[in-house]
Formats: sequence, C-alpha cells, structure tokens
Amino acid sequence: MAKGSVRKKGKKWYYRFYVEDASGNLVQKECAGTENKSETEKLLRQAMVEDYESKKFIAKADNITLGQLLDTWAEEELKTGTLSNGTVGTYLQAINRIKNHPVSRRKLKTVTLGHLQQFMDIMSFGGTIEDFVSKGYSKDYVRTFSAVLQQSFRFAVFPKQYITFNPMQYVVMRHKKDDMEISFVCLREDGCLELPATVETACRTAARKVPELEGFHFHTLRHPYVKLKTKNNCKTTITSMRFHACNCCLYIREKGSKQKQH
Repeated sequence: MAKGSVRKKGKKWYYRFYVEDASGNLVQKECAGTENKSETEKLLRQAMVEDYESKKFIAKADNITLGQLLDTWAEEELKTGTLSNGTVGTYLQAINRIKNHPVSRRKLKTVTLGHLQQFMDIMSFGGTIEDFVSKGYSKDYVRTFSAVLQQSFRFAVFPKQYITFNPMQYVVMRHKKDDMEISFVCLREDGCLELPATVETACRTAARKVPELEGFHFHTLRHPYVKLKTKNNCKTTITSMRFHACNCCLYIREKGSKQKQH
C-alpha cells in the first residue's frame, strides 16, 4: 500500500503519496486538493486506492508521452509552486495548446530537438501540421510556450529521471523580422541596450561636469547626432557618449572647433 500525507500551502491543501517508477525507486507524487482538509484527505485515499492499487499506478518512463509529462509537471510542480495564479493559468493554457500538437503524442524519449524546434517555429511563423493550425504569434506569447517546455523537460530530467538531458536547451527562438528597424541611441560598447535609468543618471553627471551642458537630460539623446543649444548660445554636437557604470565620457564638437572629450 502506498504511503501518503496532506499539507497546507497558503489557503489550499495538497496531498502526496509515493509510487514506484520503472526502475523500482519510490517517487513522490503531489497533487492539489481543496481548501478543506477532509476533502483533500478523501482525494488522497481515492488516489492511493483506486489509482495505485486498482490501476497499478506506476510511472513507466519508456511509455510516457510529452503530453503526459506536461500534465504531471502541472500537477506536481506548477500548481503546487510559488507562481502567481495568473502565471499558472497562462501556463496551463499553453499546456492545453501544446497538447493539441502532434508532438505531444510522441513518447518522451523519442522527442528530439528537431521536433521541438519545429513546434516553436510554427508558433512564431505560423503554419499547419495535421490538425494543428498556428497563425504566428508575438514574441512574448511564444516565450510562454518556451518556458513551459523548458521547465517540464527540466522536471523530466530531475527529479523524475525520465530522460537524461533537456533537448529544449538547444532550441533557438526565431521570430519574424519587423518591417521597421529600430535603432537605439544608447548602447554599451558590447552592443547591449543601456537602460533609460542609467542613462539619466549619466546625463546628470555630465551636466555637473560640463558647464555648457546645463539642462542636459535623457530626452536630448533621441537622435544619434544631437545638436544642443547651450546657455552661451553656442551650438554643440555630441558625436558619441560612452557609459561606464554611472560615469560617462562625452565627445563634443563645438561649432568651428575640433572634437574634444569631456
């Protein structure tokens, strides 16, 4: 007979018991119950007696499908974790969507990088596979599916040990190119975007160091080459601005003079 127990997390009770996996090891299975302890204990008894004893509820690593893995991850980790209700609901919707795709019916051990890449691509670019239709979705929406698959495959590697590695770690997120190319003014030397808050701090530092830049602020940098009207009514052009933490280095060319550093 399986051993089980109940415990409370927040307002809700959860029940858990142990089953034997394909290797003969005991594996804990935890499921969400209700807000009532007695009702949750009843669900525990039902799970142990009906599922474990009658149906011989044993995890078969060789036979489990991707869809079954997603359900197991949702019950044992997603619903019992610390994510907000909104995030949990979003992930559950993503799981239902994935389970409509043919890849969800494949045995877990036969799911390859190619299968997962194909799924992520069709979510990004759109297309049809059997009865599964995608119109192509936004980056944020597609990232939800990536997060669900990443976490469920990680769960399959450990603690479940259904597989030995996570193929999702090799999947590349590809998206449609936007019709409009966006060029950011404030970039680090490595090409990464510099956040507005950091730039604003650097601008204030620049204004203190260079008298001619009184009133200089972040929105002055809306164009790659910015002409400023200083308090002395002389036109200056910032040709580049480099950031090191909150310190800044400006290269300024005043009208009729050579470029100089501040």
